Amino acid sequence: MTKYDIVKSFGFSGRDLRTFDLPSGGFPHILIREQTILMHIFDLRLLIQADRVFLINIEETIGSETDNACRVFRHDLKSKLLGSRGSGVSIRLPYELRVVEAALASVTATLEAEYLLVKKRVSETLASLEKEEHPLNSELKTLLDLVRNLVGIEKRGKQVREAIQEVLNEDQDMADMHLSDKKNGLPHTAADHQDVEYLFEAYYKASDSVVQEAASLIRYIRQTEETIQSILNVRRNQIMVLEAKIEIVMVGLATATLVAGYYGMNVVNYLEESKWAFGLLCSSSIIGTGLIWRYGMKQLRLIQRVKSANAPLARSTSRS
Repeated sequence: MTKYDIVKSFGFSGRDLRTFDLPSGGFPHILIREQTILMHIFDLRLLIQADRVFLINIEETIGSETDNACRVFRHDLKSKLLGSRGSGVSIRLPYELRVVEAALASVTATLEAEYLLVKKRVSETLASLEKEEHPLNSELKTLLDLVRNLVGIEKRGKQVREAIQEVLNEDQDMADMHLSDKKNGLPHTAADHQDVEYLFEAYYKASDSVVQEAASLIRYIRQTEETIQSILNVRRNQIMVLEAKIEIVMVGLATATLVAGYYGMNVVNYLEESKWAFGLLCSSSIIGTGLIWRYGMKQLRLIQRVKSANAPLARSTSRS
């Protein structure tokens, strides 16, 4: 069918079909027209009437991340329309609302499945991090990739929730979704939309649940990353303290080597014949090295105390 044939057959404006041409998923929206309900939720593009449903298939979207809901809808469409056991669709609803519910069920089920899959991978990654004494860069990178997936799931869940909310905000649109009754000459008033409202409220809560759980898991991963970062910072500080101690000892030893360098010159120093010169010089070098090491360690401990005292103040400032 051409676009003109589709517009003529389903009785809506050509501009309503324009968003269906997008190669990407776009923003979900549900439009209610006189004879047709237009649903565009990611790669799921439906034209629904009182006795038929038209699924628009875009070649560019096949195999994309958001194509899962479309494949689930195609696979389970027959059982959901017939109201088979376990389909989750009520056969008491008219045909068009069963199709709408089947579409919303496919989208929310796909989001929930993707969230559970990511949640399982997050649990496995965090468990491997707890077993390892030192966090591995590959596992931290895996966590970052999982956070990106969760952000995508949260974003798509919010978009579905907003599209459902737009329908719930319009009483007349919900009443006009009873296409079968309208076709039979029994149009609903704006206040007569209870079945549609209950339907959309259920899937609003389902999409909102995915959004809240994804956001909660993202916060948990962020907290874990902050904890790991704090551990790494402590270890880096320990390494820096060790390096500082070694450098202090080396500065003290440099004093002794400096004295050895002075007395290694080929000049007369008047101590060659003294029997106390060697012991005096060695003792002076050792004492000087010890004094320099003690002074350096005292300054290092002072710096550590100042840093530890400022750490709670910095945390309280960042929280405020």
